[in-house]
Amino acid sequence: MRRRRILAAGGVLAGTVVTSVASRSPDEHDLVSAARHPGSGDEPETNTESILPNTDHETTLYEIDAPRDGPTAMIFGGVHGDEYNGIDVGHEIAEGWYPDAGTLAVVPETDRVAVENDEREGIDGDLNRHFPVDGDPESELARGVWEAVERHDPDVVLDLHRSLGIYGVHRQYVGQAIFHSSDARGDELAAALNDAVPWYLPMHRFVARESHLSGPLLFHKAARELDAVAYLFETTSFLFDRETKNEMTRVMTAALLERHGLLEAEGKR
Repeated sequence: MRRRRILAAGGVLAGTVVTSVASRSPDEHDLVSAARHPGSGDEPETNTESILPNTDHETTLYEIDAPRDGPTAMIFGGVHGDEYNGIDVGHEIAEGWYPDAGTLAVVPETDRVAVENDEREGIDGDLNRHFPVDGDPESELARGVWEAVERHDPDVVLDLHRSLGIYGVHRQYVGQAIFHSSDARGDELAAALNDAVPWYLPMHRFVARESHLSGPLLFHKAARELDAVAYLFETTSFLFDRETKNEMTRVMTAALLERHGLLEAEGKR
């Protein structure tokens, strides 16, 4: 992977928010660029379905079928309604990403009520605590989401989140971390992201941590009950603005799709 930087080198922190540079940088990450442009084959076919139609929770799942057979990946944004990176990038994927193989299913606003209220939790509380392993989902929304997961039977699951601090630096926060199942490629993905983190932000280097998978989290349940390779991604708001968090989320998602066989870098197409 060619070395890229999400943030422009030579910037000055000055103790304030790092301003967005992704929109003005000519250095769009190679894999993100590949995801945004179709390959030489037929374009993917996109279909939609509703999770929990005609209810307060109704939300859209976008299914993008690539021209070649391959694995199925499911991506969730908006499990927490105020974590915009997953919501923004989820919509970008639905509206204009082109996998080369397999099926990509994305839900940009998983807890739509929480998203609309700009709050972490929805009607029944924290959705990402409603998925006990080896038990039934604990809310109407969780049951609807899990039914969709079982129906699509993904090989890979990615749940996109945002923290307020940094794992290992701020006691209660878990930003700049990739939590994953034992068979995942967390270290490779962290390395890919760190290739894009500039030297003057050492605290913001990503770490990968294998999860014990015993909690009531969506990616835990997908890994334990469906044998999916599962990830939970956390970038941080600490010193980062919205676009910077979004760019990190794009890079993570594109790198994951490439490593699990759904996306090829432009030079290999």
